[in-house]
Amino acid sequence: MSRRHMNTTRRAKIFKAADGVCHICGEKIDGTRERWDADHVIPLEISGDDSDDNLRPAHERCHRVKTSKKDVPTIAKCKRVAAKHNGSHKPKGTLPGSKGSKWKRKVDGTVVPR
Repeated sequence: MSRRHMNTTRRAKIFKAADGVCHICGEKIDGTRERWDADHVIPLEISGDDSDDNLRPAHERCHRVKTSKKDVPTIAKCKRVAAKHNGSHKPKGTLPGSKGSKWKRKVDGTVVPR
């Protein structure tokens, strides 16, 4: 996942493609007075896509809120799901009597080591 350089020409192209509208709140961005960021619609950490199609202008404050409230938890969940899927996640404990436990309950009710 490599991030391309964000130069002035690329920022202007992204701004013009969205007609200068913040994609999060829908308000017009005054490009000369307000600070804005190029926000990844699908987070870069999830998609790996740093193309101009995945970037939209967003107010700096809107972008900060979206990143902390929506993107960070989504990225964390995707990483947890991927860890479970590839087998690198190990459960913290096992339920007594389950196959992962060192004890086994027989039909007569006695508990024996596996």
